[in-house]
Amino acid sequence: MPENDRIVKLYAKGAPVGVLDGRAVCFPGDGRRAAEWALSPADGGFRLTVKGTEDTLTAPGTDRAPVLVRPDAGPASVWRLQHVTPAGLATVTDPAALRTGTYVLTQNALPLGRDLFESPAAAPHPIVIRTDDRTPHWTMEILL
Repeated sequence: MPENDRIVKLYAKGAPVGVLDGRAVCFPGDGRRAAEWALSPADGGFRLTVKGTEDTLTAPGTDRAPVLVRPDAGPASVWRLQHVTPAGLATVTDPAALRTGTYVLTQNALPLGRDLFESPAAAPHPIVIRTDDRTPHWTMEILL
């Protein structure tokens, strides 16, 4: 693991985020399936890679679609992070500045998140690019 990487857990609308069948999903009520992610600087943003693998959080395009988790070292796996503060959004450029808190993740100004309207079932829910959620806030827990 490169020295600048941070190890994090992600939560979308309070549910832990992990991987199921090559896609990023959240597991409401099942924290055991949460992935640990290595967050590393990349091309002016950050790449999120499942710890111990080469599988990165990857947008399949700019249309609304489930986010994939697969090996990808290109621009489709680079995300911008903005920390949600009382004063507004603050863009994060330095991994050392990351703190456990609330963030917005975007790519090409398209937000990453859960569907605004989804089944209340406890089944896994997909993470999508170009979410319709008006407040696509993520909780990022910094582990290392």
